Amino acid sequence: MRALLGALLLAVASLPALAAPCPKTLRIGFGDVPLPPMLLGNGTGFEDPPGWAVQVARDTLRRLGCQAEMVRLPGRRLLRGLESGELDFALFFSPTAERLRSMRFPVDAADRADAAWAPVLGHLALYGLTGSPALKSWDGRTPAAGVRVGVVAGSAQEVLARDRRWAVEPASSYETSVLALRARRFELLLSPRESLPAAQLSGEDALVELAPLVERLPYFAPASRTVQAQHPGFVTDFWRELCHATRRRAPEARGQDCGSRPSH
Repeated sequence: MRALLGALLLAVASLPALAAPCPKTLRIGFGDVPLPPMLLGNGTGFEDPPGWAVQVARDTLRRLGCQAEMVRLPGRRLLRGLESGELDFALFFSPTAERLRSMRFPVDAADRADAAWAPVLGHLALYGLTGSPALKSWDGRTPAAGVRVGVVAGSAQEVLARDRRWAVEPASSYETSVLALRARRFELLLSPRESLPAAQLSGEDALVELAPLVERLPYFAPASRTVQAQHPGFVTDFWRELCHATRRRAPEARGQDCGSRPSH
């Protein structure tokens, strides 16, 4: 009897502690451009393997005992889908003031997006071309006067650059921003290291990352206001388990344990 009781207790202990019921329908969105090794393949379909972002979402759903439809969409459609409630979650986005109003992020006691539960702690940096004089224009606080900084339109880094009153040149996507830098539409590119195609960061024609980093940038799986209002316990469980799943499968994306503040 004691052995049976011990086995039952062990089985219960091995189950996920997150037990909020699953929504009947659940849709999770991913971008439609490749960001190896996070997300592989281009377009609406998923590659095999799909990249670790999809795998950690599947791990999370399995731990929570839930099922979901997974879709790939352009970045702006992902954001519109969250705002309208067409999507329940999307991976991965940094918070901005507008996004904090129109969708839901895990927040701390001060009602700020809580980086302690961000699945990805990105490295926001400035990039330039080999041999460019602009490589010497960064003093760790602001680029030199006259240096134009490329950003992806609507991104958290665009908000940051404009708030700091940098000379900003928007591009439509991460891919086009790299092309625009190489075409010398601007002198430096402000981008999370994790969002640049790997091919751009290696080889003799690689982009040059300027030191120091501009900022550590947390990335989340924001939820729609609808799913958060209807299933608040599940949303919290999903965020927490997604962070742990990312830490297990892609520790380089989250360099410290979930629940702890990022070190700078």
